[in-house]
Amino acid sequence: MEPGEHEVMGRAEERHWWYLGLRDLLARVLAREVRVPRPRVLDAGCGTGANLRLLRDVLHPAYLGGFDAEPEALELARAKVPEADLYLGDVCDPEVRVDALDLVLSTDVIYVPGAERARPGLLRLAERLERGGLLVLHVPAYRWLYSDHDVAVHGTQRFTAREVRALLSGLGLRVELLTYRLCFLFPLVVASRLPRLTRPGAAAAPARSELHEEPDARVNRALLAVLRLENAAILAGARLPFGSSVFAVARKP
Repeated sequence: MEPGEHEVMGRAEERHWWYLGLRDLLARVLAREVRVPRPRVLDAGCGTGANLRLLRDVLHPAYLGGFDAEPEALELARAKVPEADLYLGDVCDPEVRVDALDLVLSTDVIYVPGAERARPGLLRLAERLERGGLLVLHVPAYRWLYSDHDVAVHGTQRFTAREVRALLSGLGLRVELLTYRLCFLFPLVVASRLPRLTRPGAAAAPARSELHEEPDARVNRALLAVLRLENAAILAGARLPFGSSVFAVARKP
């Protein structure tokens, strides 16, 4: 990740509509799908800690762990969730500090190394899941939507829903929920990518994340409201046919 991006991300995830919308969906899905009281939970690629805090507040886990490959991210995460077991780690070769897990969460992590490099680590995590345990995965969608943010965080692979299903099934997991996200806002997402899509040599150009520019507060509230409506549709059973992210919940049989 480019220098300074973790600090920007740590601030943005507290108030930016994209992060708030994702955590709204996570909170609703986890409250419904995690069937174990006080589960053992691991955030694989915990970043700057907002999802760890959500896991703590929603699930009251008996064990809450998280790893990240970046020391700067872990420092910010510790400030948000000091009671979590946080340590340096790589999703491609993860350390798991408990014998078994009930939930593994990984949001926008495996697209950095790519599916092939991450597969052995994901298999190790899936093997540590108890029967009935969940792997919840969130990744960016569509290679042609490659963005300045992807460049800034060194992302290498965006996914289709079909690729995510094949990945999870190959880990021996049963896919129970698979959908695109930001379907309702997709035209705006595509419009925001047009300068990079139409600029010669843009894919190799240095970039900084779009998160450096905070949205207007009214725009932020409006976009979050749209995402909450979309989340309600997903919880009601809608499976959205396109979007800028893929969201999946898979259970160990």
